[in-house]
Amino acid sequence: MKKMMMLNLMSFVGLMLSSGLSPAESPAFGVLGTAGNLALETSRIMAENAHPDRQKAPADWRSLSGASGMNLKWEEDPSQPWFIEYQKVGRDWVAAGLASGDKDKVRWGLKILDWGFSRMEPDGEFKHPDCYHSASFFVEAVVHVILMLEASPWRAEFAGTLENFKPKLLTSARWMIRPDIDALNWPDDNNYPRIFGERRYAHRRFLDAAAIGGVGLIFQDKPLIEKGVWLIRNGIALQQPDGVNPERSGPDTSYQALGLVYACRYYQIIADDAMRAELIPTLEKGYAWLLGRIKPDGDIDGTGNTRTGASGEPSRDGKPKRLDYRTTAVSIACWAQITRIPELEATARRVFEFDRKSKAK
Repeated sequence: MKKMMMLNLMSFVGLMLSSGLSPAESPAFGVLGTAGNLALETSRIMAENAHPDRQKAPADWRSLSGASGMNLKWEEDPSQPWFIEYQKVGRDWVAAGLASGDKDKVRWGLKILDWGFSRMEPDGEFKHPDCYHSASFFVEAVVHVILMLEASPWRAEFAGTLENFKPKLLTSARWMIRPDIDALNWPDDNNYPRIFGERRYAHRRFLDAAAIGGVGLIFQDKPLIEKGVWLIRNGIALQQPDGVNPERSGPDTSYQALGLVYACRYYQIIADDAMRAELIPTLEKGYAWLLGRIKPDGDIDGTGNTRTGASGEPSRDGKPKRLDYRTTAVSIACWAQITRIPELEATARRVFEFDRKSKAK
């Protein structure tokens, strides 16, 4: 099945290229722009598999602060660390609300994001350890929420909240590309032969591009758009010939999937036709490698992973990072929606199902 699926994909891409059409022009490459992304987030596969753990907003959500994850512990004990990235779950609540038609889920998601902005410094920094990388998750989540809601029938109802978010979002993105911050996190490769910082992780190029480039799209801000393009091209150049987007100099199925999610969002929502043409070979090779690690029953072969699975590095809570089945399934579903290849959606469903059965044991 996997071999047939990859042959179908290769044949499809070959036909597209032989026709002289760019991916953006080919009708087989899904609906581009925010409408296409909203269609994915509210699709049956996402509603049935990605959102079930968000069936209903907390009954007392109006009285809750909006803090999420480790940030709840920080509220109880400020000596504990907090990280802005834990507020990105607000995006998931908004997506679940749009998929189910439940406005309270959307309102709860927006409150979670608002908690994050209330802790932002005037210059756009979230002052805690690993502040740049953590901010990239939050900024991308807010970008995604704004674009989803503005493409939805509820645009007018939530316009006030989104307009309140926008100047704060722009401030945070501009902090990320401030010369001193950018040099610290994305130093010139030629001056630093030793790989360190953000440069150790391929997925961060695509994540940061979706975050920074997404803010650039919303505000038509040229420096932000250009930084997003730089990051995408840096990610393209880093990919290995076998399709691996290396994490700590090696392969990792979970982070490959995560990076490809953000690369797909950039491709679908942010990129122009020229950038889509540059990015599509990276997506094709990246997914070919990832799909080769999916077993017939939906399990994932994590052999050789550098960060998750058997040799998983510790997460922020100190626990080893496990194989991320949900992100892998969502990532494949994104690619299925862009390419319109039914076998890919079937594969995503198998990974979702394997994850469910494993958790039920």
